[in-house]
Amino acid sequence: MKGILFLLSLFFIHQISFSQHDLYIGGEVFGGTLGSTDLESGLLNKKNYSPTLGAQLNLNYRLFDFLSFEGGIGQQRSRIKLKDAAFADELDGFSININNTNYHWNYFAAVSAFYKIGKTDTYVYGKFAVSKNVYGAGQVSKSESFEVTSKNIDRSLVYTTTYSESNISYIPEVGLQYKFFEGNLLSVGFRYNLGQSQVFESNYSITDNIMQETKSDRLTSMGDAFSFTVRFDYKLVHLAKREKVKKVKLNEIAIDVSKKDEVKIDNQQGKPDTLAIPSATIDTTLPASIANRDLVIKDRLKVHFSKVKVQIWDHQTVDGDRVSLNLNGEWILKNYELTKEKYEIEIELREGPNTFVLHALNLGKYKPNTAALIVFDGEKKHRIILESNMNESGTLQINYKKKKNETK
Repeated sequence: MKGILFLLSLFFIHQISFSQHDLYIGGEVFGGTLGSTDLESGLLNKKNYSPTLGAQLNLNYRLFDFLSFEGGIGQQRSRIKLKDAAFADELDGFSININNTNYHWNYFAAVSAFYKIGKTDTYVYGKFAVSKNVYGAGQVSKSESFEVTSKNIDRSLVYTTTYSESNISYIPEVGLQYKFFEGNLLSVGFRYNLGQSQVFESNYSITDNIMQETKSDRLTSMGDAFSFTVRFDYKLVHLAKREKVKKVKLNEIAIDVSKKDEVKIDNQQGKPDTLAIPSATIDTTLPASIANRDLVIKDRLKVHFSKVKVQIWDHQTVDGDRVSLNLNGEWILKNYELTKEKYEIEIELREGPNTFVLHALNLGKYKPNTAALIVFDGEKKHRIILESNMNESGTLQINYKKKKNETK
C-alpha cells in the first residue's frame, strides 16, 4: 500500500510540474441575512431580518485552470433584531426593540473547482470552505425599567448574552467567475454558512413589578447565514503549461531517400532486359535553424494527403502572443496575433518530411509564446502544442507519404 501511495504521489507531482499554475491575491465583500435561530417561547419575535456583513482577504493557488486552493482571514458583523410582542398589544403598537450585535474574526481554507463555459472566459464554480470563527468568550448584560402609570405598567427587563470562544462552520458556495485583463478574476456567488456548534445564547426576562410575575425567553444561534458575495482576485504569478518535449538534433535525423529504380523494358527480340536508371537525389535534410532560431521538434505526424488543414489558436490565457508560420522555408502566415478563435489555413505538402515552424515575434505577457494546433489530414485530427521563444522555435515534422494503390 505504501508503495502504491508513493507511486501515486510521484505521478501527481509529475502532472503538477507540467500544469498551468497561477497565484492570486484577492479580496471579497459579502452581505446577507442570518439563518435559523431558536426561541424557547413566544415572548420574543424576530423583527424583519437579521443582517450580516463581512469582508475577507485571501491567497489563492490555481492549478490546471480548473482547481484552486486558498486560505485567508476576514471579519464579520451580525445583528439579530428582536421585539417583545406583548408590549405591542398593550400599548397600541409600542414595542421594545432588542438588538444583539457581534463582531468576530474568521480564518478559513477552501478548495474550488471551475468549469469553463464554451469558448468564453466565464466559469461556473463550486467551492467548499472550512472556517474557524473567533468570538471571544464573554457575557454582555443590559437592564431597563419601563413604567406607564396610565396603563398600570411597571416592569423591569434583563437581557443577557453569553458568547462562545469560537466555533467551526462549513461553507458551500456556487457562482460565476470572469477572467479578464491579464488573467485577473471577478466573481459573484451565493454561499451558506453552516455553524457546527452554538455561537451564543441570549436570555431575556421581564418582571411585572405590580403583579410580581416574571416571564422569560431564550435565544440560541449556530451562526447560520445566507450571503451574496462579490470578489476580485489579482494575478501575482503565472507559470504556463509546460509540454513534455524531448529536444532532437535535426542533423542527426536526416533521411537519405536516394535510391535506384529498376525499370524493365522489352528489346526488339522480345526478350526482357533490365535497365538500372538512377533517380535524382532528393535532399530531405531538415534545416537546423530558420530566421536565426534553433528548431526544436515537438512532435511528428504521418499523413497520406498532400493538402491538409491547420487550425491555430491560443488555448491558454490570451496575452498578445504574435507569431509567424513557416513551412519548408517559406512563410505561410506572417505577424498573426493568437486569439481564442481558431484561425484555419490550408497547406500543401511535398512528399517526404516537411518542416512546420512556429516563429515567435514576441513573448506576450506570459512566457513562452504558446499555440495550440489541430492538423486535419482528411482522416484524422491531430492536436499539438507548440512553444517558441526568442532563441528556439517549436517545430512540427509532417511526413507525407502517398497511400499504396491496392487495386491490381
